[in-house]
Amino acid sequence: MSEDIRWEVVEESALTLPDHEAIAAMLGQAFPSWSHWYVGGRDYAGMQPERRVVGWGADGTVLAHVGIRRMFITVGGQDVLVGDTGIVAVSPRLQGSGVGRELLVRTRAVLEGLRVPYGFLGAGEDRIPFYAHMGWHEVDGAVGTFSAFTAEGVGVNETEQGGWMVLPVEAQLEDWPTGEIMLNGQQV
Repeated sequence: MSEDIRWEVVEESALTLPDHEAIAAMLGQAFPSWSHWYVGGRDYAGMQPERRVVGWGADGTVLAHVGIRRMFITVGGQDVLVGDTGIVAVSPRLQGSGVGRELLVRTRAVLEGLRVPYGFLGAGEDRIPFYAHMGWHEVDGAVGTFSAFTAEGVGVNETEQGGWMVLPVEAQLEDWPTGEIMLNGQQV
């Protein structure tokens, strides 16, 4: 990593409007096809996180970000407490520099501090190898359903097959239940 980054774990309620705006600006750059979501201080896609890991540049820009929220999801009819992990992003100019690996190491530490059985996230097919390298496991053949909203605020139900990943934290991977995944709400 060639850039100095100040890492911080932040409670959602401690973020200021300028913090939210800085996070939103980086998310818009990292996810250009979703940049219409990240306007002003809107720095989440579904549900606001409970905690965030933020990597700040010396100039106050956000260089890396992840949001985490504890929630129960239903897997094969069984309720499972997870640390729902989302809006994982690294500034485009730093992608491939090791910042993403550092972000996920710090994410794991936050999940351990929350004492959740598993971290949980939905990943695009192109990102699965990266997460797998960092200890996450794709749930084979998993179908997940969640509530979502369009950028205009219209509620929709979404179902996605594949890309659902878990990170054993306080539980063992073999204890993850089988069956359809119902997020019982929105993703972070």
